[in-house]
Amino acid sequence: MDEGLLSQATRLGPVHLRVTDIPAALTVWRDTLGLALVGGDAVTAELGAGGRTLIVLHAGAEVALPQKSRGLFHVAIHVTTRRDLAHAAARLKASGLRYSAQDHLISESLYVSDASGNGIEICFDTPERFLRREVSADGRVALIAADGSAHSGLDPLDVPGLLRDLGDSGHVEPAMAEDAFIGHVHLRARAPEELMEFYVGVLGFRPHIQSRTFGMFDCGTTRRPHMVAFNIWAREELREPPPNAAGLDHFTVELASAEELAAVALRLDAANAPSKKIGGAVETADPEGNRLRLVVQES
Repeated sequence: MDEGLLSQATRLGPVHLRVTDIPAALTVWRDTLGLALVGGDAVTAELGAGGRTLIVLHAGAEVALPQKSRGLFHVAIHVTTRRDLAHAAARLKASGLRYSAQDHLISESLYVSDASGNGIEICFDTPERFLRREVSADGRVALIAADGSAHSGLDPLDVPGLLRDLGDSGHVEPAMAEDAFIGHVHLRARAPEELMEFYVGVLGFRPHIQSRTFGMFDCGTTRRPHMVAFNIWAREELREPPPNAAGLDHFTVELASAEELAAVALRLDAANAPSKKIGGAVETADPEGNRLRLVVQES
């Protein structure tokens, strides 16, 4: 591992979200997306796949997260086969929920929100289709496919074509794929450069896209370069979320070792970043108040 950088084994753990009503949220997270209810009580619901918790819903938000609010843009659950994405698309289509679908060239994605306005992405990575990224003199970004064609990265996804991956049986799996995982967290931001200084310079993520023209910045590891992202697409319409709104409570970063966690804690102290140690975890917040919890991966 390079000094001061997180190892490629770093991954994201459970993402905790505030909601106005847990039963209403479960109609999306459990009944449509197919996550299993793996725990909880009167004020929380833990949802996951393959016995692992991916999402934790917390009751108590008083208002839904308004559109174009700073904070959560979406949390992305990644699946490992295109057929798994097709099953998710079929479930969304049958649900009657409003959803969208985009072809990012490096991935194919489905988008929906729960009743509290928390954005959700179901994503299938397609790195084999991507050749390179080109940035013009004016900062515009184009994605070049393996066949040499240029793409915006925001093209509509051919959902009927995706659904053909299910064949003619008509069978749709009701559950999320067991090997699904939290692939990235995407936030709306006011000052992405300042956030990148924190996530890269202090925490130790590697920078990836940094483009005000495209309106997105992100960082990750050598293995997964897109793990935490920030966009400024709302521009001057970006608003602060109202008090007690739904949205991101905190997300989890799982590090490879106790030594790596200790090194991050030292960097947080040196940067005078707010942090506290609770048990075997370190809790902190980025410069815009998004909270995260750093832990050591369980074997």
